[in-house]
Amino acid sequence: MIERELDIATQDGAMNTYTVRPDDGGPLPVVIMLMDAPGVREGLREICRRISQSGYYVLLPNLYYRSTREFVCGPTRNHPDAEANLKRMFGLLESISNAKVAADTGAVLDVLPTLPDAKPGKVGLVGYCMSGAFVTAAAAAHPDRIGCFASYYGTRLITEKPDSPHLMLGDIVAEGYYAFAEHDTYVPLSDVAKFERLLAAAPFPSRVETEAGAHHGYAFSDRGNLHETAREKHYERMLALFRRHLS
Repeated sequence: MIERELDIATQDGAMNTYTVRPDDGGPLPVVIMLMDAPGVREGLREICRRISQSGYYVLLPNLYYRSTREFVCGPTRNHPDAEANLKRMFGLLESISNAKVAADTGAVLDVLPTLPDAKPGKVGLVGYCMSGAFVTAAAAAHPDRIGCFASYYGTRLITEKPDSPHLMLGDIVAEGYYAFAEHDTYVPLSDVAKFERLLAAAPFPSRVETEAGAHHGYAFSDRGNLHETAREKHYERMLALFRRHLS
């Protein structure tokens, strides 16, 4: 595997981005992973490597680059600094928006033609937690360049704000996949059912699944809620989606 850091120019600065690709050359179809709230860390790089091993050029941008080039949230449970860690994380989360991340995704898309091993054409998106909203917004903002997208235990998909992702569903063309956890205080099953009804009326192909017995963060090895069966299914569904649209 070839791993490197890349600075991508945006309208707000240099967005530091982790990249990984197989070492047997390209051109390779591209997948953009949008991070969850605790930041770019080894747990996310682990997922990037797993995707890349199936033949993809994966990019993981630091969405907090406007505030900091390095952030990994510290312990948030049973620790004296838990409250302070959560406060900083949510402060960074609130500093970005659907529009900002859609623009950042556009910056990544714009730089792809300069990467020799990146295959021209549409790309795949995948997001977790807060980035369920972001991949939805990015798919709506770039319908001609996004081939498919996957959201895992996505939060803030339905809000009272004018930029709520559920209001953007009519602008999406790419196939979307949404997976949720049965036990999730951030996304209760009643919200999942409501979002599923909205998807059924949207113009793009989509699928929704809820993982029985799983909790929020079930695909992460480092957040305390790893569910092995659900994690493997998350790779299976994601890679099948990418094969249909990117390979």
